[in-house]
Amino acid sequence: MNNTISNNLEGLNDLLYEQMKEWKIPGMAVGIIKNGEIIYCGELGLRNVNKNLNVTKDTLFAIGSASKAFTSLSIGLLVDEGKLDLDTPIKKYMPNFKMHNKYAEEHLTLRDMLCHRSGLPRHDLLWYNNSSLSRKELVDRIKYLEFNKDFRETWQYNNLMYATAGYIIELVTGMTWEEFVKARILEPLGMNSTNFSVDVSKKSADYSEPYAEKEEEIHQINFRKMDSIGPAGSINSNLSDMLKWLSLHLNKGKVNGNQIISEKTIMELHSPQIPCELFPLKLDELQFSSYGLGWFIESYRGRKHVNHGGNIDGFCSYTSFLSDENIGVVILTNLNNPVCAMPMAYYIYDKLLGYDYTAFNKKLKNEAEKIFKAMEAANKSIRNSKEENLTPSHSLEEYTGIYENPGYGSVKIEIKDNSLKLTHSNIEYTLTHKCYDVFTMTMMKYYLITLTFNYDSNGNIKSVSIPFEQTVKDILFIKQ
Repeated sequence: MNNTISNNLEGLNDLLYEQMKEWKIPGMAVGIIKNGEIIYCGELGLRNVNKNLNVTKDTLFAIGSASKAFTSLSIGLLVDEGKLDLDTPIKKYMPNFKMHNKYAEEHLTLRDMLCHRSGLPRHDLLWYNNSSLSRKELVDRIKYLEFNKDFRETWQYNNLMYATAGYIIELVTGMTWEEFVKARILEPLGMNSTNFSVDVSKKSADYSEPYAEKEEEIHQINFRKMDSIGPAGSINSNLSDMLKWLSLHLNKGKVNGNQIISEKTIMELHSPQIPCELFPLKLDELQFSSYGLGWFIESYRGRKHVNHGGNIDGFCSYTSFLSDENIGVVILTNLNNPVCAMPMAYYIYDKLLGYDYTAFNKKLKNEAEKIFKAMEAANKSIRNSKEENLTPSHSLEEYTGIYENPGYGSVKIEIKDNSLKLTHSNIEYTLTHKCYDVFTMTMMKYYLITLTFNYDSNGNIKSVSIPFEQTVKDILFIKQ
């Protein structure tokens, strides 16, 4: 292990190891840049617990949604070249693009997409774990997805809009998003280890396994392949490369003295476009939160804080910088926890800025506990709200079959071990009868949802309604 520390960061190793222990993080890489110099490079813990392999500065981690900033920078490069415009409706570049909301379809711009104000909710289960869809097929299915807000009404995080932005890059340049990012960003920055697929990472000599906490124990889990949704979150990188990426932003678009993107454009990426709130977490140190173009922009202790986290199965990353102080931090972890990296950045900034220790972990865990308690209360309400009819209205065999939805694809329902199983995007769920033709199933470990089978005038099961996107009406799947 090789941790280089400047004098004003003495004790940081101990602090970070304490954070790792508290969050149960197996391994982590942390880098800090101040005034153009790398002042800390921490290689902490294990990248592979079973084999006792240490994290290094070259260990590959999934960075998840921190990939979005690479997509927005790619758009910015094409804006500089006059090939794209942030405020021109995307129908100019993609005439066949369609949406459920026709006004949004005609007026949606790249700025709207990159700052998450389309009016379309996440609809993440359309793509999650579905490796069979191409990026074009993913974009084509957007027309079937219901809106829950008016166009430009509010901020709603949306991965599909970033996938679409990546597809526009392909239409305009003739290069896939991956080819463009590699040629125009990774190669000029010397980010030679960064890749776009876990399949590539697993061929590397130095990559981290993914881990998650289950019943208070840490377990190795499977990698999540995200190729089709790539522009929203498929990049894998290491500390060495990500510090080069961080340096580009701190230097306002310059690499080794060369301006690879105009200062005007990169500053626009870093500028607030719409107020937002990613987590309902209340911290006195954060005065406001907004979203730019591929970045969150906050006021941290009165200072402009540009940042973006990334959380995908088994990994959590955080890239951030205080531009006016010329300080930036990269944190890469191999734990499936969406908030474990963020407070470490706050600890680091406070140490560099001379603030006393603040118990960010305790604050975040208290807020997270409130959220989980509210979710459990909602789940308990669903479980306890049973009607007197405790047997299904139909035989289990009558519920089985293939059901189709043009946006979400197919679900398969079959009988296994005397109970109904539903499979969607290669994920199997167990259905628990609630009453009549109503069943429940648990998604993503925490969400208990209710699905309803519908029948025709002859009493034959004809469809099933599933709240895969809980902010709109249930998604209707028709029996084939």
